[in-house]
Amino acid sequence: MLKFLKDKKKDNKGFTLVELVIVVAILAIFVGILAPQYTKYVEKSRKAADASNLENLVTAFKTAASDGNDQVPAGEYTITINKSAKDDSRATTLTAPAETTQTTVESVIESYAGSDWKNTKLKSSKWTNADGSVRSEIHATIKVENDGSVNVTYTPTTIKDQTNK
Repeated sequence: MLKFLKDKKKDNKGFTLVELVIVVAILAIFVGILAPQYTKYVEKSRKAADASNLENLVTAFKTAASDGNDQVPAGEYTITINKSAKDDSRATTLTAPAETTQTTVESVIESYAGSDWKNTKLKSSKWTNADGSVRSEIHATIKVENDGSVNVTYTPTTIKDQTNK
């Protein structure tokens, strides 16, 4: 019986070169089909992360504006997230009305969003305007009314729609 098993092993020579080439060709076809889909999903996740980061900063601002302890004066504020921070400037900026002390509002946001909120960068480079041109930033314009209500406008206006593309 042992001699029978030994004879069987001698006959087993492995894959032929043709079989190996066919397997490699099939794998190359699969990679060619799946690679474009993979890059679409990666870009979609980057856009979703950007939209989520901006929404989190807006939520922190809205929380600060509605909190009774913090004083966020009425006016129009803009939170902008850029692609990269050049010249040691921050990737995320807050623009406040001229009559408002910007550092005070930034410190209030810091208490809700954390001390690293200004280092948030855009992950996607495929944000587009309505005309199809590529943009290097997204932002939210937050209007705080005298009665305490808060209205938010996003730019691009299709920020939620573009995360699904």
